[in-house]
Amino acid sequence: MNILLAGGTGFIGSHLVHDFEKQTDHIYILTRHKQKDYANVHFIEWLQENEPLPNLSSYKIDAVINLAGTSLSEGRWTAERKREIVTSRITATSALIAMLKKLEEKPQVLLNASAIGIYPPSRSAIYLDTEVCEKDYDFLGRTVIEWEKTASELTHYGMRIVYLRFGMILGTDGGSFPMFEKTFQSFLGGRYGSGKQWYSWIHIDDVVRAVKFILQTPELSGGINLTAPHPVQQKKFADMLAKRLHRPSKLPIPKAALRLALGEKAQLVLTGQRAYPEKLLSHHFEFQFPTLSDALDDLLE
Repeated sequence: MNILLAGGTGFIGSHLVHDFEKQTDHIYILTRHKQKDYANVHFIEWLQENEPLPNLSSYKIDAVINLAGTSLSEGRWTAERKREIVTSRITATSALIAMLKKLEEKPQVLLNASAIGIYPPSRSAIYLDTEVCEKDYDFLGRTVIEWEKTASELTHYGMRIVYLRFGMILGTDGGSFPMFEKTFQSFLGGRYGSGKQWYSWIHIDDVVRAVKFILQTPELSGGINLTAPHPVQQKKFADMLAKRLHRPSKLPIPKAALRLALGEKAQLVLTGQRAYPEKLLSHHFEFQFPTLSDALDDLLE
């Protein structure tokens, strides 16, 4: 399979590339910075200032994965930063669409990054990806809705479109887990706010396996929750991590303190959604790390 990948140097993208390059797949990575090809990985420069978008007509592309966008976790959510978060996603996706439209033979599928933030925060609701629960509730919800809407344009060209609605991704080399681990190692871990907010998480290895599974399962389309089947509330997450690290989990951090420190971005740890991967499970996808205990055993071994 020939795969075109935008955002191939980030946390998720680098794990995908590492796995794909071990196969017979050819990976074409769209990048802003010139890089040297190696093995079956090839780099294509794009989004260069005052330069036209690359012409893909000489490539045979079977599938497209779009992960491009400024990180949500880095920096304070100032008005300028929020514009950058939205613009980076819409600009990259629109450019990708413009390039794919020109291809005489279209790829079979587009996997576009998204997030479970498309669902309103709730302590009681269980969000299935087989139901329509999207709501323009807050900044993250509005961002994800606009991102998915932009990518949906390719449905008019007969492509299968999948929105990868990521939960909190756990890995040792990216995402929020290294920050959590450092906090608890420093004896500063504990309950955030009420501690009752849901954390729908997934191990990075299961992200890679799920993406490959979706590519190979043409029946899967639309929004898909990439979350493990056993989400936990924040207090339980904190208690389990503290136990693994042989640290206490008794320091409560009030909402006001987190909002003062993080501003609007505090919603990433103070609110949550209980998302269930109905589509993956109904198509018999098997998680390697279905429980948080399984994931922590692997990450902290």
